[in-house]
Amino acid sequence: LVFAGLHLSSQVLPTWESINQRGYPQWFSDAKLGIFIHWGVYSVPAFASPDGYAEWFYRGLMTSDNRKAFMERVYGKDFRYEDFVPMWKAELWNPDEWAELFRKSGAKYVLLVSKHHDGYCLWPSQYAPGWNSVVTGPRRDICGELTEAVRKQGLQMGFYYSLPEWTSKIHCWYEDPDDSISTYVDTHMIPQFKELIATYKPTVLFTDGEWRNTAEQWHARELIAWYYNTVGEEAIVNDRWGEGQQHGFRTPEYTGRAKLTDRPWAECRGIGRSFGLNRNEPLENYLTSEALIRHFVLLVAAGGGLTLNVGPAADGTIPMLQQERLLDLGHWLEVNGEAIYGSQPYRMDTVSQPKVCFTRNHDALYAIAMEFPEGQLVLDLDRPSNNMTVTLLGCDKVLPWHYKKGRLVIDTGSLRYGDLRSTAAWVFKLSQSGL
Repeated sequence: LVFAGLHLSSQVLPTWESINQRGYPQWFSDAKLGIFIHWGVYSVPAFASPDGYAEWFYRGLMTSDNRKAFMERVYGKDFRYEDFVPMWKAELWNPDEWAELFRKSGAKYVLLVSKHHDGYCLWPSQYAPGWNSVVTGPRRDICGELTEAVRKQGLQMGFYYSLPEWTSKIHCWYEDPDDSISTYVDTHMIPQFKELIATYKPTVLFTDGEWRNTAEQWHARELIAWYYNTVGEEAIVNDRWGEGQQHGFRTPEYTGRAKLTDRPWAECRGIGRSFGLNRNEPLENYLTSEALIRHFVLLVAAGGGLTLNVGPAADGTIPMLQQERLLDLGHWLEVNGEAIYGSQPYRMDTVSQPKVCFTRNHDALYAIAMEFPEGQLVLDLDRPSNNMTVTLLGCDKVLPWHYKKGRLVIDTGSLRYGDLRSTAAWVFKLSQSGL
């Protein structure tokens, strides 16, 4: 699957035909791994049901669910969501430390939630004059500081941006009629959207909250074309632009993998069940490092990638468990990255819940074993060329092999514990295979 072929000699027009002809930058399909960050006012209560989304705290107050009961019990009956803002101090936040951690995780891009559905902005938006992180709360331009830090680490910077808002006086999402949104879109959303993009020029744009309106109501064609023309050839948008959208990388959420592969795709999910930090979430909700690595491998073998979320605490620290998972994934990629970055899928029939799955890269085939093959690794493959060599990534030993009854049998008996430089999944490189 190749999604290159940008046509940038002329401006992108606000038509689906022109937008799709422009195509997608190859860097995104090659990157495989990005980091999502949900951090905002909702990080102060950091509460939802054990399996809920903590970043939807404001909505819980609107519907009087367990989040409202929690707030009244802990903070008092007269406490309002707005009262959390001065409690969000970000006193330990160091954007350079975050960016270094993300680079060490092996990620190639970062997606910061610039504005979630509560409408609170992490940059000094003139369209949210008393409701942003520069004049209230942390009193810092979080979008700007993190953009600078991420780019210093050589990573692509992107933003999540919620199209609607629960707190807008022009159009309250979920409360006001869906079809009465045009004034909000024209006078607030579009100029704020353009303010964010023009100021920071993010190369990834992840819009959300689109599902109660059409792409026409969101002016999707006009905004995507304007974004591409403003940022340039490295820019890419996602597929959440309302009913009738015809463009954008696909974003399955906690679903494992995309069913359609006519576009680039990356699953978005947390290490646990929530995006924003949920202090009420049990440990068993969190993927172990081994489970995370295997899940990531399955996504890549299916032709996609992963946008993995972290939910920082209100003080600006990323919880240690989340940091550990990122660093473990990064260590695995240090050893095995050649089977991942820039790779293509090989056998789509092996990526449901296999013991072995495959990728292709640089004229080599990679067999990724989810269980360590004691003694031998048996693969259902066509007969390779006689001069094929087999190695385990991270180890210099050349492994014997033979072909028998339609199966490739790799002898792993010479491998010792000291030869293994990674856990969770072991990558065998088949070079000059002719497969």
